[in-house]
This record gives sequence, C-alpha cells and structure tokens, in this order.
Amino acid sequence: MARKRRKGVKEETYEWVPPEFDEKAFLEKDILSTKSLMISALLAIVFGIIAFGLGTVLGDLKLLGVLLIFIGAAGLKNLYMIFGIKNEDIDKKMLAGNIMLFILLALGIWILLMNEPFTA
Repeated sequence: MARKRRKGVKEETYEWVPPEFDEKAFLEKDILSTKSLMISALLAIVFGIIAFGLGTVLGDLKLLGVLLIFIGAAGLKNLYMIFGIKNEDIDKKMLAGNIMLFILLALGIWILLMNEPFTA
C-alpha cells in the first residue's frame, strides 16, 4: 500500500548547473581533428596509388601493396609529426577513426585503379 505524504513537508529540489564551457579549447581540438582527418585522407590516396603502382610493376606480388597500406596505417601517428601535429594532441578515438579511414580509403583507391577504366 502506498504511503501518504505528509502535508507541509517540502521535498528537496535539485537544480542542475552546467559546467564551464571552454570555447577556445573546443575549437582548437575541432580544427586539429579536421586537419588530421584531411592529412589521413590525402595520405591514403597517395598510398593507394603507390600500392597500385607496386602491383603493376611487380605483377603477381599484389600482397605487397596491401602490406604497404597497413604499414602506412600503422605509421600514421608518426606521419602526423611531419605535418606539425604533436603526438600529445591526438587522442586514441581520433587516431583509431583516422586509421580506419586510411585503410578503407587506400584499399578503395587501390581497387578502383585495378579495374577496367584505369587499366586497359
């Protein structure tokens, strides 16, 4: 059975106070993540083209192209230093997303170049 509330007893109310928002830090992190994403995309296109070139020059050793793409993805964090992005500024989620984008885009470019309109 439900208990009756006492009249005259006021319940405590909770008021939510939003935390301080640092807009400058937010924008700097957003610009950094966009810059690293663009660098990853451009490097993925370059690595996809190089993997295609290795496959056409070496013939049957197409596995070397896949290996090159995965080596490029593994060294992506070190390649960021060339473009002026510090390792401390990159968090793990952003790096994981950029590595996945790199692998998928490089493989996509490589497969696209291996097909009919580009190779005759």
